[in-house]
Amino acid sequence: MPSNKKPRKPHRPIKIRLPGSHYSDAMVTELKSIVNRTALIIEITLPRGDATDDHMHCIQDFLNWGGIVVYLRRLKGQEEAKQEFFERFQEALHALNDILNRKNAKKATSHYVGTAHELDVLRDVGAGICSILREGLETAPRRTVREFMAVKKLIDDEHERREKLGLPHGVHEMDEDLVLRYLEKVA
Repeated sequence: MPSNKKPRKPHRPIKIRLPGSHYSDAMVTELKSIVNRTALIIEITLPRGDATDDHMHCIQDFLNWGGIVVYLRRLKGQEEAKQEFFERFQEALHALNDILNRKNAKKATSHYVGTAHELDVLRDVGAGICSILREGLETAPRRTVREFMAVKKLIDDEHERREKLGLPHGVHEMDEDLVLRYLEKVA
């Protein structure tokens, strides 16, 4: 019989469970480079008229990602600024859509060419989104990456659906319920 009346309990370490997705630092770094590259495309390549189809899809993904990030974040005390951003954001989407339609109609040129007003709107909104995404990738990389993956999947599914129906691709507004469902899938 043990001489100690209070035997020690065996040590059982607590299992650490990390629910959800995990993203490496390399993936966050890659997304930062995508943000920087897209900002340069909007600033330099698009005004020169050298943008390719891949560049335009990259700009579209960038705008959609930034719009979703701003839309889903609860910014207390900044509702008026958020509303003003979305007005400019809608204007940028229409400007991008006009550039795409002009090239597809082949009225002016075989390149993506925007008017001065369209390019200014895209630059302003692109710069705002770029700063928002950089900050998001620094402060909340997991959430920002999850939002990127959801938007990418959503856009890929939308392109596939429109291709099956024979409809043209273009910039379309996002449906909130659909985006939230994709975010739940990615999580």
